[in-house]
Order: sequence, then C-alpha cells, then structure tokens
Amino acid sequence: MSDGPVSWELDQFFGAYFHQDWVLEAEDWQGIVDSYVDVHPVVAELLDLAAEIDAVVNAHTELGLRQLMDELDVNYLPQPLTHKEWLGQVAERLRLHAHGIAAARRAVDQPSL
Repeated sequence: MSDGPVSWELDQFFGAYFHQDWVLEAEDWQGIVDSYVDVHPVVAELLDLAAEIDAVVNAHTELGLRQLMDELDVNYLPQPLTHKEWLGQVAERLRLHAHGIAAARRAVDQPSL
C-alpha cells in the first residue's frame, strides 16, 4: 500500500497516459509526457503536478514507489532507472515544458522593439 492518497490529477496523469497501451501512443515515456502537455498546456497545472510527483518521491521508498505505481496502474518499467530517478525525470520534464510555455507567452505579450 502507498503511504497516502495522491491527487485526482496525479492519478489521472498516470492512469490515462501510462496505461497498458502507452507504447501505441509514443515511442518512450518522454513522448507520453509531451502528449500530456499538448492536452494540458496550463503552466500552473504542470508545475503543481511536478511538485506533487516530487512530494511522492520524497515520501516513499523505492519499494513504496513501485507499489504506488502498481496501484495507479502505471504500465511502465523505468529500467535501468529506479522509480525515484524516473519520476524525478518526469517531474523535471513537466517543469521544463511549463517554463517553455511561460517563456513563449511572455515573448508574445512583449514583442521586441
């Protein structure tokens, strides 16, 4: 069992994007995260999701993370990475997308002179 519930958003992220047929939708986990961002390009939501992933990683052991991923029906094995390493990379990719979206919006809002 996990050490506590996760948000609906985190449950949906993993359940809807890392389901058993994820390989039909992208070549790798990065493509799956990118697909999520394409559908949910809201900076605050991406940053919140990344922060929750960080909190989950910090609150669980490696075994606890494997169990949690099973509970969330995540059908991705991060080998050779650990779940902690992989989830950290997922959170970082979400943050990178969020910062890219924010920078693009700032550029549109403030055209160069």
